[in-house]
Amino acid sequence: MADPLADFLSGDPQRIWQASWDIIGTRDKNVLEHLRPALPAIERATANIELGGMIFSNRDALVHALDKVQNYRAWKCWCDDYRRLLAFDPTREEERGHVRMLTQDRSGWPVTYECECTICGREFHVDEGEHHARWWQWTPR
Repeated sequence: MADPLADFLSGDPQRIWQASWDIIGTRDKNVLEHLRPALPAIERATANIELGGMIFSNRDALVHALDKVQNYRAWKCWCDDYRRLLAFDPTREEERGHVRMLTQDRSGWPVTYECECTICGREFHVDEGEHHARWWQWTPR
């Protein structure tokens, strides 16, 4: 990961978008803590930047990332984030070691998954959908 603070303050929409997704994907508390005191500066620097987006606004990723920086300390586990954004692909989360796939049903539509968090053991039912873009809805069981 590059320097997300520099990226957020750069004024470059592509760098801001990439930094947002880097923060959404990180579980590095040091990175999140480094950004916490800079939140007001980041919000000012990004307020009037057009971030684009076709299906979903790219600003949604920025808002989610900054909310994560602000609020992750109150979460019981990193998996608390899964319910907040439709972008967490369970297959990718399993590859990262964040979840264990219990079942995967590709026999129909929507595709469904049953997953277990590798940290806290919480289980989730995950529906995969697609309407111009793939998404995943995580529901705790």
